[in-house]
Amino acid sequence: MQNPNSNPATAVVNFYDLTGALQPVNVPLNLPANGSTEILIGNLTGLGSPWKGSAVISADQPVVAASIQVPPSGYGHIMANAFTSAEASDKIFLTTFLAIGNPTSAVSLFGVQNTEAENVNIRAQFVLPNGLNAADVTLTLPAYTSKFFDGLNPTTTIASGLHGFNGSVVVTATKVSNGTPALIVGSSEERRVENTGLFRFQAYGFEAIPQSAGATTVYMPTALCKFASATTYFAVQNLSFTMPTVVTITYSAVTGTTPTQITNTVSPLAKWSVNPCQSNGNQLFSGAAVIQSSVSPVAAIGKARQETGANPRYVTAYRAEATSTNRLAIPFVRWSPLGDSNSFRSYIAIQNIGTAVIPAGQLTVTYYSVTGAVINTCVSQNATPVGEKQNSNVAAAFPGTSSTLSCSVIQPSDGASYTFAGSAIVQGPPGSALIAIVRNSPDPVAVRVHTEDMNAIPLP
Repeated sequence: MQNPNSNPATAVVNFYDLTGALQPVNVPLNLPANGSTEILIGNLTGLGSPWKGSAVISADQPVVAASIQVPPSGYGHIMANAFTSAEASDKIFLTTFLAIGNPTSAVSLFGVQNTEAENVNIRAQFVLPNGLNAADVTLTLPAYTSKFFDGLNPTTTIASGLHGFNGSVVVTATKVSNGTPALIVGSSEERRVENTGLFRFQAYGFEAIPQSAGATTVYMPTALCKFASATTYFAVQNLSFTMPTVVTITYSAVTGTTPTQITNTVSPLAKWSVNPCQSNGNQLFSGAAVIQSSVSPVAAIGKARQETGANPRYVTAYRAEATSTNRLAIPFVRWSPLGDSNSFRSYIAIQNIGTAVIPAGQLTVTYYSVTGAVINTCVSQNATPVGEKQNSNVAAAFPGTSSTLSCSVIQPSDGASYTFAGSAIVQGPPGSALIAIVRNSPDPVAVRVHTEDMNAIPLP
Protein backbone atom coordinates (compact mmCIF):
# COMPACT_ATOMS: atom_id res chain seq x y z
CA MET A 1 0.00 0.00 0.00
CA GLN A 2 1.31 3.45 -0.94
CA ASN A 3 0.51 6.93 0.32
CA PRO A 4 1.29 9.14 -2.69
CA ASN A 5 0.49 12.35 -0.80
CA SER A 6 2.58 15.03 0.89
CA ASN A 7 0.79 14.45 4.23
CA PRO A 8 0.61 11.31 6.43
CA ALA A 9 -2.37 8.99 5.96
CA THR A 10 -4.28 6.89 8.50
CA ALA A 11 -5.89 3.73 7.16
CA VAL A 12 -7.47 0.44 8.21
CA VAL A 13 -7.80 -2.82 6.30
CA ASN A 14 -10.92 -4.92 6.97
CA PHE A 15 -11.51 -8.47 5.75
CA TYR A 16 -14.69 -10.30 4.69
CA ASP A 17 -15.19 -14.02 4.15
CA LEU A 18 -17.26 -15.52 1.34
CA THR A 19 -20.48 -15.31 3.37
CA GLY A 20 -20.08 -11.56 3.89
CA ALA A 21 -19.05 -11.83 7.52
CA LEU A 22 -16.68 -9.11 8.75
CA GLN A 23 -13.66 -10.91 10.14
CA PRO A 24 -12.45 -10.35 13.72
CA VAL A 25 -9.03 -9.14 12.57
CA ASN A 26 -8.23 -5.81 10.96
CA VAL A 27 -4.99 -3.94 10.28
CA PRO A 28 -4.71 -0.25 11.29
CA LEU A 29 -1.98 1.66 9.44
CA ASN A 30 -0.20 4.98 9.75
CA LEU A 31 1.52 5.77 6.46
CA PRO A 32 4.03 8.62 6.35
CA ALA A 33 3.93 11.08 3.46
CA ASN A 34 5.14 9.26 0.32
CA GLY A 35 5.58 6.13 2.42
CA SER A 36 4.46 2.56 1.83
CA THR A 37 3.98 -0.72 3.65
CA GLU A 38 3.04 -4.33 3.04
CA ILE A 39 0.81 -6.85 4.83
CA LEU A 40 1.40 -10.59 4.62
CA ILE A 41 -2.12 -12.02 4.90
CA GLY A 42 -0.82 -15.46 5.80
CA ASN A 43 0.73 -14.07 8.98
CA LEU A 44 -2.49 -12.51 10.33
CA THR A 45 -3.96 -14.24 13.36
CA GLY A 46 -7.73 -14.66 13.21
CA LEU A 47 -8.40 -15.32 9.53
CA GLY A 48 -8.00 -19.07 9.71
CA SER A 49 -6.05 -21.36 7.42
CA PRO A 50 -6.90 -21.86 4.64
CA TRP A 51 -8.89 -18.67 4.14
CA LYS A 52 -10.43 -17.03 1.06
CA GLY A 53 -12.23 -13.70 0.92
CA SER A 54 -11.85 -10.01 0.18
CA ALA A 55 -10.38 -6.86 1.73
CA VAL A 56 -11.47 -3.23 1.93
CA ILE A 57 -8.95 -0.45 2.62
CA SER A 58 -10.33 2.76 4.13
CA ALA A 59 -8.14 5.85 4.58
CA ASP A 60 -8.46 9.52 5.45
CA GLN A 61 -6.92 10.48 2.10
CA PRO A 62 -6.41 8.66 -1.23
CA VAL A 63 -4.05 5.68 -1.14
CA VAL A 64 -3.21 3.02 -3.74
CA ALA A 65 -2.41 -0.67 -3.34
CA ALA A 66 -1.38 -3.81 -5.17
CA SER A 67 -1.56 -7.51 -4.38
CA ILE A 68 1.26 -10.01 -4.81
CA GLN A 69 0.10 -13.61 -4.58
CA VAL A 70 2.79 -15.87 -3.11
CA PRO A 71 2.36 -19.05 -5.14
CA PRO A 72 2.63 -22.75 -4.36
CA SER A 73 6.18 -24.05 -4.70
CA GLY A 74 7.56 -23.48 -8.19
CA TYR A 75 4.73 -21.33 -9.59
CA GLY A 76 5.25 -17.75 -10.70
CA HIS A 77 4.09 -14.83 -8.57
CA ILE A 78 0.74 -13.22 -9.47
CA MET A 79 0.51 -9.42 -9.28
CA ALA A 80 -2.43 -7.05 -9.78
CA ASN A 81 -3.54 -3.61 -8.62
CA ALA A 82 -6.30 -2.84 -6.14
CA PHE A 83 -9.14 -0.57 -7.26
CA THR A 84 -10.05 2.87 -6.02
CA SER A 85 -13.72 3.59 -5.36
CA ALA A 86 -13.80 5.72 -8.52
CA GLU A 87 -12.89 2.67 -10.62
CA ALA A 88 -15.82 0.55 -9.44
CA SER A 89 -18.56 0.10 -12.04
CA ASP A 90 -21.90 -1.62 -12.54
CA LYS A 91 -20.39 -3.28 -15.63
CA ILE A 92 -16.94 -4.89 -15.66
CA PHE A 93 -15.28 -6.75 -18.51
CA LEU A 94 -12.75 -9.59 -18.37
CA THR A 95 -11.02 -9.78 -21.73
CA THR A 96 -10.11 -13.44 -21.37
CA PHE A 97 -11.30 -16.39 -19.26
CA LEU A 98 -9.92 -19.91 -19.63
CA ALA A 99 -11.52 -23.15 -18.45
CA ILE A 100 -9.95 -26.58 -18.10
CA GLY A 101 -9.71 -28.39 -21.43
CA ASN A 102 -8.87 -25.33 -23.54
CA PRO A 103 -5.81 -25.64 -25.85
CA THR A 104 -3.62 -23.27 -23.80
CA SER A 105 -3.43 -25.64 -20.77
CA ALA A 106 -4.07 -22.61 -18.53
CA VAL A 107 -7.08 -21.98 -16.27
CA SER A 108 -8.53 -18.78 -14.78
CA LEU A 109 -9.68 -17.84 -11.29
CA PHE A 110 -11.81 -14.71 -11.63
CA GLY A 111 -12.82 -12.82 -8.49
CA VAL A 112 -15.70 -10.31 -8.51
CA GLN A 113 -16.09 -8.08 -5.43
CA ASN A 114 -19.16 -6.16 -4.30
CA THR A 115 -18.01 -2.67 -3.23
CA GLU A 116 -21.44 -1.68 -1.91
CA ALA A 117 -22.51 -1.71 1.76
CA GLU A 118 -25.55 -3.82 0.81
CA ASN A 119 -26.39 -7.00 -1.11
CA VAL A 120 -26.18 -6.89 -4.90
CA ASN A 121 -27.31 -9.18 -7.70
CA ILE A 122 -24.71 -9.97 -10.35
CA ARG A 123 -25.02 -11.51 -13.80
CA ALA A 124 -21.93 -13.06 -15.41
CA GLN A 125 -22.06 -13.80 -19.14
CA PHE A 126 -19.35 -16.08 -20.53
CA VAL A 127 -19.03 -15.14 -24.22
CA LEU A 128 -17.46 -17.21 -27.00
CA PRO A 129 -15.31 -15.50 -29.67
CA ASN A 130 -18.29 -15.74 -32.07
CA GLY A 131 -20.39 -13.63 -29.69
CA LEU A 132 -22.63 -16.43 -28.40
CA ASN A 133 -23.07 -17.04 -24.67
CA ALA A 134 -21.59 -20.28 -23.37
CA ALA A 135 -23.05 -19.64 -19.90
CA ASP A 136 -25.19 -17.04 -18.15
CA VAL A 137 -24.91 -17.04 -14.34
CA THR A 138 -26.86 -14.98 -11.78
CA LEU A 139 -26.31 -14.83 -8.02
CA THR A 140 -26.41 -12.54 -4.99
CA LEU A 141 -23.29 -11.09 -3.35
CA PRO A 142 -23.36 -9.81 0.25
CA ALA A 143 -21.80 -6.43 1.05
CA TYR A 144 -18.05 -6.18 0.31
CA THR A 145 -17.70 -9.91 -0.48
CA SER A 146 -16.29 -11.70 -3.50
CA LYS A 147 -17.40 -14.50 -5.79
CA PHE A 148 -14.70 -16.65 -7.38
CA PHE A 149 -15.33 -18.18 -10.80
CA ASP A 150 -12.95 -21.16 -11.01
CA GLY A 151 -11.87 -22.34 -14.46
CA LEU A 152 -10.33 -25.49 -12.99
CA ASN A 153 -13.76 -26.90 -12.11
CA PRO A 154 -16.09 -24.82 -14.30
CA THR A 155 -18.95 -27.25 -14.88
CA THR A 156 -19.45 -27.85 -11.14
CA THR A 157 -18.63 -24.38 -9.75
CA ILE A 158 -19.93 -22.08 -12.53
CA ALA A 159 -22.20 -23.69 -15.13
CA SER A 160 -22.45 -26.69 -17.43
CA GLY A 161 -21.08 -26.24 -20.93
CA LEU A 162 -17.91 -24.37 -19.90
CA HIS A 163 -15.42 -27.23 -20.32
CA GLY A 164 -12.72 -26.02 -22.73
CA PHE A 165 -14.02 -22.43 -22.69
CA ASN A 166 -11.68 -19.77 -24.09
CA GLY A 167 -13.55 -16.50 -24.32
CA SER A 168 -14.47 -13.31 -22.45
CA VAL A 169 -16.76 -12.35 -19.57
CA VAL A 170 -18.99 -9.39 -18.76
CA VAL A 171 -20.44 -8.95 -15.26
CA THR A 172 -23.30 -6.55 -14.49
CA ALA A 173 -24.63 -5.64 -11.03
CA THR A 174 -27.77 -4.17 -9.48
CA LYS A 175 -28.78 -3.51 -5.88
CA VAL A 176 -31.11 -6.08 -4.33
CA SER A 177 -32.95 -3.33 -2.49
CA ASN A 178 -34.18 -1.32 -5.47
CA GLY A 179 -32.70 -2.68 -8.71
CA THR A 180 -30.52 0.37 -9.40
CA PRO A 181 -26.94 -0.09 -10.70
CA ALA A 182 -24.46 -1.41 -8.12
CA LEU A 183 -20.67 -1.00 -8.10
CA ILE A 184 -18.32 -3.96 -8.42
CA VAL A 185 -14.65 -4.63 -9.26
CA GLY A 186 -12.79 -7.73 -10.36
CA SER A 187 -9.44 -9.32 -11.08
CA SER A 188 -8.28 -12.60 -12.55
CA GLU A 189 -5.33 -14.92 -12.23
CA GLU A 190 -4.27 -17.62 -14.65
CA ARG A 191 -1.98 -20.59 -14.20
CA ARG A 192 -0.85 -23.56 -16.24
CA VAL A 193 -2.08 -26.96 -15.08
CA GLU A 194 -0.01 -29.51 -17.01
CA ASN A 195 2.19 -31.79 -14.88
CA THR A 196 5.43 -31.55 -16.87
CA GLY A 197 7.27 -29.24 -19.24
CA LEU A 198 8.88 -25.81 -19.28
CA PHE A 199 5.53 -23.99 -19.25
CA ARG A 200 4.18 -25.88 -16.24
CA PHE A 201 4.71 -23.25 -13.53
CA GLN A 202 3.47 -20.15 -15.36
CA ALA A 203 1.10 -17.92 -13.37
CA TYR A 204 0.08 -14.27 -13.80
CA GLY A 205 -2.73 -11.86 -13.02
CA PHE A 206 -4.62 -8.85 -14.38
CA GLU A 207 -7.58 -6.64 -13.58
CA ALA A 208 -11.08 -6.65 -15.02
CA ILE A 209 -11.86 -3.45 -16.93
CA PRO A 210 -14.60 -1.07 -15.73
CA GLN A 211 -16.82 0.23 -18.50
CA SER A 212 -15.46 3.76 -18.09
CA ALA A 213 -11.95 2.55 -18.97
CA GLY A 214 -12.97 1.34 -22.43
CA ALA A 215 -12.38 3.55 -25.48
CA THR A 216 -12.26 3.44 -29.24
CA THR A 217 -8.47 3.91 -29.00
CA VAL A 218 -6.32 2.11 -26.42
CA TYR A 219 -2.55 1.92 -26.13
CA MET A 220 -0.49 -1.24 -25.62
CA PRO A 221 2.93 -0.09 -24.35
CA THR A 222 4.71 -3.39 -24.99
CA ALA A 223 4.50 -5.45 -28.18
CA LEU A 224 7.03 -8.17 -28.95
CA CYS A 225 7.76 -10.90 -31.47
CA LYS A 226 10.57 -13.25 -30.48
CA PHE A 227 12.37 -10.36 -28.76
CA ALA A 228 14.59 -11.37 -25.81
CA SER A 229 12.97 -14.82 -26.11
CA ALA A 230 9.44 -13.39 -25.62
CA THR A 231 6.31 -12.78 -27.69
CA THR A 232 3.25 -10.79 -26.62
CA TYR A 233 -0.31 -12.03 -27.05
CA PHE A 234 -3.26 -9.59 -26.97
CA ALA A 235 -6.91 -10.20 -26.08
CA VAL A 236 -9.11 -7.35 -27.34
CA GLN A 237 -12.74 -7.27 -26.13
CA ASN A 238 -15.66 -5.40 -27.69
CA LEU A 239 -17.50 -3.66 -24.83
CA SER A 240 -20.74 -3.13 -26.74
CA PHE A 241 -23.67 -5.35 -25.79
CA THR A 242 -25.29 -5.00 -29.21
CA MET A 243 -22.93 -3.88 -31.99
CA PRO A 244 -20.01 -5.62 -33.69
CA THR A 245 -16.96 -3.43 -34.29
CA VAL A 246 -13.96 -3.47 -36.62
CA VAL A 247 -10.70 -3.47 -34.63
CA THR A 248 -7.43 -2.30 -36.21
CA ILE A 249 -4.00 -2.74 -34.60
CA THR A 250 -1.12 -0.50 -35.71
CA TYR A 251 2.39 -1.27 -34.51
CA SER A 252 5.42 0.98 -34.06
CA ALA A 253 8.92 -0.45 -33.77
CA VAL A 254 11.85 0.33 -31.55
CA THR A 255 13.75 -2.68 -32.87
CA GLY A 256 13.21 -5.16 -35.69
CA THR A 257 10.58 -5.74 -38.36
CA THR A 258 7.40 -3.73 -37.80
CA PRO A 259 4.25 -5.87 -38.17
CA THR A 260 1.81 -4.69 -40.80
CA GLN A 261 -1.52 -3.25 -39.71
CA ILE A 262 -4.06 -5.98 -38.94
CA THR A 263 -7.87 -5.78 -38.79
CA ASN A 264 -10.69 -8.00 -37.53
CA THR A 265 -14.43 -7.72 -36.85
CA VAL A 266 -15.26 -8.50 -33.19
CA SER A 267 -18.76 -9.52 -32.11
CA PRO A 268 -20.52 -7.81 -29.17
CA LEU A 269 -18.83 -8.65 -25.82
CA ALA A 270 -16.50 -11.12 -27.58
CA LYS A 271 -12.70 -11.11 -27.74
CA TRP A 272 -10.12 -11.25 -30.53
CA SER A 273 -6.84 -13.03 -29.78
CA VAL A 274 -3.89 -11.73 -31.80
CA ASN A 275 -0.11 -11.34 -31.63
CA PRO A 276 2.48 -9.27 -33.55
CA CYS A 277 4.15 -12.30 -35.14
CA GLN A 278 0.97 -12.92 -37.17
CA SER A 279 1.66 -9.89 -39.34
CA ASN A 280 5.45 -9.62 -39.58
CA GLY A 281 6.41 -13.10 -40.75
CA ASN A 282 7.54 -14.20 -37.26
CA GLN A 283 10.47 -11.78 -37.38
CA LEU A 284 12.23 -10.12 -34.43
CA PHE A 285 10.29 -7.08 -33.19
CA SER A 286 10.07 -4.87 -30.11
CA GLY A 287 7.79 -1.86 -29.89
CA ALA A 288 4.28 -0.72 -29.01
CA ALA A 289 0.78 -0.97 -30.45
CA VAL A 290 -2.27 1.24 -30.87
CA ILE A 291 -5.63 -0.56 -30.92
CA GLN A 292 -8.52 1.28 -32.59
CA SER A 293 -12.21 0.37 -32.85
CA SER A 294 -14.53 1.62 -35.58
CA VAL A 295 -17.74 1.83 -33.53
CA SER A 296 -17.73 0.76 -29.90
CA PRO A 297 -15.30 1.02 -26.96
CA VAL A 298 -12.84 -1.83 -26.53
CA ALA A 299 -10.51 -3.05 -23.77
CA ALA A 300 -7.38 -5.17 -24.04
CA ILE A 301 -4.80 -7.03 -22.06
CA GLY A 302 -1.35 -8.19 -23.13
CA LYS A 303 0.58 -11.26 -22.08
CA ALA A 304 4.34 -11.45 -22.58
CA ARG A 305 5.33 -15.10 -22.86
CA GLN A 306 8.88 -16.45 -22.79
CA GLU A 307 9.12 -18.81 -25.78
CA THR A 308 12.62 -20.27 -25.40
CA GLY A 309 15.00 -21.23 -22.60
CA ALA A 310 16.03 -24.28 -20.61
CA ASN A 311 14.48 -23.12 -17.31
CA PRO A 312 10.76 -22.79 -16.43
CA ARG A 313 9.43 -20.00 -18.66
CA TYR A 314 7.48 -16.95 -17.54
CA VAL A 315 4.26 -15.28 -18.67
CA THR A 316 3.35 -11.77 -17.54
CA ALA A 317 0.09 -9.83 -17.95
CA TYR A 318 -0.74 -6.11 -18.22
CA ARG A 319 -3.59 -3.85 -19.39
CA ALA A 320 -3.81 -1.57 -22.38
CA GLU A 321 -4.71 1.99 -21.36
CA ALA A 322 -7.02 4.51 -23.01
CA THR A 323 -6.29 7.69 -21.07
CA SER A 324 -4.10 8.71 -18.18
CA THR A 325 -2.67 11.61 -16.20
CA ASN A 326 0.73 13.23 -15.80
CA ARG A 327 1.34 11.53 -12.42
CA LEU A 328 1.52 7.79 -11.74
CA ALA A 329 1.95 5.75 -8.55
CA ILE A 330 3.84 2.46 -8.27
CA PRO A 331 3.28 0.91 -4.83
CA PHE A 332 5.61 -2.09 -5.29
CA VAL A 333 9.22 -1.38 -6.33
CA ARG A 334 12.12 -3.67 -5.51
CA TRP A 335 15.82 -4.19 -6.23
CA SER A 336 17.65 -7.33 -5.16
CA PRO A 337 21.35 -8.14 -5.13
CA LEU A 338 22.98 -10.21 -7.84
CA GLY A 339 21.95 -13.86 -7.53
CA ASP A 340 19.10 -13.29 -5.04
CA SER A 341 16.36 -15.76 -6.00
CA ASN A 342 13.87 -14.62 -3.32
CA SER A 343 13.14 -11.06 -4.44
CA PHE A 344 12.72 -8.92 -7.55
CA ARG A 345 14.27 -6.20 -9.64
CA SER A 346 11.73 -3.64 -10.90
CA TYR A 347 12.13 -2.10 -14.34
CA ILE A 348 9.80 0.76 -15.31
CA ALA A 349 8.87 1.50 -18.93
CA ILE A 350 7.05 4.85 -19.33
CA GLN A 351 5.14 5.78 -22.50
CA ASN A 352 3.98 9.23 -23.59
CA ILE A 353 0.35 8.81 -24.79
CA GLY A 354 -0.40 12.52 -24.80
CA THR A 355 -0.62 14.92 -27.73
CA ALA A 356 2.69 16.75 -27.32
CA VAL A 357 6.38 15.94 -27.01
CA ILE A 358 7.65 15.91 -23.40
CA PRO A 359 10.81 18.05 -23.33
CA ALA A 360 14.06 16.72 -21.91
CA GLY A 361 14.27 17.07 -18.13
CA GLN A 362 10.48 17.12 -17.63
CA LEU A 363 9.87 13.40 -17.10
CA THR A 364 10.94 12.18 -13.65
CA VAL A 365 10.75 9.08 -11.49
CA THR A 366 11.19 9.57 -7.74
CA TYR A 367 11.88 6.49 -5.63
CA TYR A 368 10.81 6.50 -1.97
CA SER A 369 11.71 4.27 0.97
CA VAL A 370 8.90 2.79 3.09
CA THR A 371 9.32 5.77 5.44
CA GLY A 372 8.81 8.26 2.60
CA ALA A 373 12.43 9.32 2.25
CA VAL A 374 13.64 10.13 -1.26
CA ILE A 375 16.15 7.44 -2.28
CA ASN A 376 16.74 8.35 -5.91
CA THR A 377 15.49 10.89 -8.45
CA CYS A 378 15.75 10.05 -12.15
CA VAL A 379 15.23 12.58 -14.96
CA SER A 380 14.83 12.22 -18.73
CA GLN A 381 17.96 13.12 -20.69
CA ASN A 382 16.12 13.60 -23.98
CA ALA A 383 12.71 14.61 -25.25
CA THR A 384 10.00 11.93 -25.26
CA PRO A 385 7.96 12.08 -28.49
CA VAL A 386 4.31 11.05 -28.56
CA GLY A 387 4.10 7.26 -28.45
CA GLU A 388 7.74 6.80 -27.39
CA LYS A 389 9.04 5.25 -24.17
CA GLN A 390 11.61 5.96 -21.44
CA ASN A 391 13.06 3.49 -18.94
CA SER A 392 14.12 3.64 -15.31
CA ASN A 393 15.15 1.54 -12.31
CA VAL A 394 16.04 2.51 -8.76
CA ALA A 395 19.65 1.29 -9.00
CA ALA A 396 20.28 3.27 -12.21
CA ALA A 397 21.60 -0.04 -13.53
CA PHE A 398 22.43 -0.77 -17.17
CA PRO A 399 22.56 2.87 -18.38
CA GLY A 400 23.76 4.04 -21.75
CA THR A 401 20.77 4.56 -24.04
CA SER A 402 19.01 7.79 -24.91
CA SER A 403 15.75 6.37 -23.49
CA THR A 404 17.16 5.65 -20.02
CA LEU A 405 16.54 8.26 -17.33
CA SER A 406 19.60 9.80 -15.62
CA CYS A 407 19.56 9.33 -11.83
CA SER A 408 20.98 11.31 -8.93
CA VAL A 409 22.40 8.12 -7.36
CA ILE A 410 24.07 5.39 -9.43
CA GLN A 411 24.73 2.09 -7.71
CA PRO A 412 28.11 0.51 -8.50
CA SER A 413 28.38 -2.58 -10.70
CA ASP A 414 24.81 -2.18 -11.94
CA GLY A 415 23.40 -2.62 -8.45
CA ALA A 416 25.13 -5.97 -7.87
CA SER A 417 25.09 -5.54 -4.07
CA TYR A 418 22.12 -3.19 -3.74
CA THR A 419 18.81 -3.84 -1.93
CA PHE A 420 15.70 -1.66 -2.11
CA ALA A 421 12.06 -1.98 -1.05
CA GLY A 422 9.67 0.92 -1.46
CA SER A 423 7.58 2.77 -4.02
CA ALA A 424 7.84 5.29 -6.84
CA ILE A 425 6.07 8.28 -8.38
CA VAL A 426 6.32 9.00 -12.12
CA GLN A 427 5.77 12.66 -13.00
CA GLY A 428 5.40 14.47 -16.32
CA PRO A 429 4.72 18.15 -17.10
CA PRO A 430 1.21 19.59 -16.61
CA GLY A 431 -1.18 18.44 -19.33
CA SER A 432 0.86 15.40 -20.32
CA ALA A 433 -0.49 11.83 -20.28
CA LEU A 434 1.68 8.91 -19.20
CA ILE A 435 1.28 5.18 -18.82
CA ALA A 436 3.85 2.79 -17.40
CA ILE A 437 4.45 -0.92 -17.10
CA VAL A 438 6.60 -2.27 -14.27
CA ARG A 439 8.47 -5.50 -14.97
CA ASN A 440 9.29 -7.33 -11.72
CA SER A 441 11.84 -10.06 -12.32
CA PRO A 442 14.26 -12.06 -10.14
CA ASP A 443 17.91 -11.76 -11.12
CA PRO A 444 18.79 -15.48 -11.49
CA VAL A 445 17.74 -16.90 -14.86
CA ALA A 446 16.76 -20.20 -13.24
CA VAL A 447 13.84 -18.60 -11.34
CA ARG A 448 12.58 -16.05 -13.85
CA VAL A 449 9.30 -17.94 -14.05
CA HIS A 450 8.38 -15.52 -11.21
CA THR A 451 8.61 -12.54 -13.61
CA GLU A 452 5.39 -10.49 -13.69
CA ASP A 453 4.22 -7.12 -15.07
CA MET A 454 2.04 -4.48 -13.39
CA ASN A 455 0.48 -1.24 -14.62
CA ALA A 456 1.35 1.98 -12.83
CA ILE A 457 -1.70 3.66 -11.23
CA PRO A 458 -2.83 7.09 -12.53
CA LEU A 459 -3.18 9.79 -9.87
CA PRO A 460 -5.31 12.95 -9.99
